[in-house]
Amino acid sequence: MKKCKNQDGFTILEVMVAMIILSMSLLLLLNMAMIALDGNDWSHQATQSTQLLQEKLEELRTDMNLNSGIDTVNNIERNWTVSNSANHLRRVDITASWQNRRGDVLQNSITAFIRTDSL
Repeated sequence: MKKCKNQDGFTILEVMVAMIILSMSLLLLLNMAMIALDGNDWSHQATQSTQLLQEKLEELRTDMNLNSGIDTVNNIERNWTVSNSANHLRRVDITASWQNRRGDVLQNSITAFIRTDSL
């Protein structure tokens, strides 16, 4: 039998390099997944705060009890300020604040004018 110098197969070095490349790729994918989760959390909280801002504005418009105040809904703090703008016109500033997973305080706000019958 003749011995072949050129044998098919992988050397240990080739397998190690392939494993290192695969491991690095998986770590990068994990990092990308974590960034996507943070973005998803931010998007969810921003959408929820916008809905709560709109809800509070509609409540103030229909109730006509235009007093400043503060409340908390679903870990989102709403703070609203009502001020006179002109005759029969009130300016309403509403701010929603929440804390993300990293502990940063984020805010979303809306300003509107409401027409009233009284001065």
